[in-house]
Amino acid sequence: MGVVHRVALLAVGTLVTGTLVGTTPTSAAPGATAPSVVGSSDTDVVAAPQAMDRAREIRRYWTPERMAAAVPIEELLPSLGGSTTYGDTQARDQQRTAQRGVRVPRTAGKLFFRVDGGDAVCSAAAIKTKRRNQVITAGHCVHTGPNVGLLQRPHFYSHWVFVPRYRKGRAPLGRWVANNAYAFNGWIEREAYRYDQAIISFKRRDGRRLVDRVGGNEVVWGKRPRHWGVRIWGWPAQSPYDGETARRCDGRTTRFEGTSDAAMRECDLTGGASGGPWLLPRGRTVNTGRIWAVTSRRLLARPVLLATPIPREIRRMIRAANR
Repeated sequence: MGVVHRVALLAVGTLVTGTLVGTTPTSAAPGATAPSVVGSSDTDVVAAPQAMDRAREIRRYWTPERMAAAVPIEELLPSLGGSTTYGDTQARDQQRTAQRGVRVPRTAGKLFFRVDGGDAVCSAAAIKTKRRNQVITAGHCVHTGPNVGLLQRPHFYSHWVFVPRYRKGRAPLGRWVANNAYAFNGWIEREAYRYDQAIISFKRRDGRRLVDRVGGNEVVWGKRPRHWGVRIWGWPAQSPYDGETARRCDGRTTRFEGTSDAAMRECDLTGGASGGPWLLPRGRTVNTGRIWAVTSRRLLARPVLLATPIPREIRRMIRAANR
């Protein structure tokens, strides 16, 4: 019998169901929740119901104090999380997290959004696409998935704001308000970790597009979870971290115990780091380049970070976001 590990999701969010991209949406009053998609393929892309144009309101909502107080999703939706402490102190001594003062890439940032009952955080990174206004993050950073308990319905979150190079309440490259979010039906209906990826598009800020301001990474899909030299960025917000500064892990990935997951061992990034990019460095440039996975979850007993390499179907999601 295989070893059973307890795992915890690492990050964020909540607020609506969605519309299957490519179909005619069911009509709904402004601000109403659209019907969820049932019986569709895992690879179908579902878009969050588009909100009214409230960029100023949302930007005002995310004050430095509110950003500092936002917490990882496990603390708001217990069904997604679990214990946040490690028992392996020897492994903690071998951690590969970033030291203070490490320069954070312009493309990486902290992701804020509203959850029923509070404010939550994840991590994300800007990507090169036709629209030049998108980030990639984890699917559970935009949608609850199906297992939300008896008192809620599965839904998308709201009030997403992306802050590149966030540090202690400061937004040196601006606060970018989301236009829409997209997730795979496989995550929404089955909580399939193979499809724990999402794309969020953003409104222009001062007439400029996100990628024109901060740059963007390429998205690499269909890679196997073998030994890759990667750099992982994230904003961990649970002990021993406070979410106010970025952290990173450098090392080589391994395939996790015969699964399709990739593992970064001795990496102790905690809740809030979900959705952070796993970068394949290009030449001497180690902070930007090619994203081949985003942080999905971690083991609870040991500092091991897990992600499924981005599937080929991400192309369908990017095309949907580019429309």
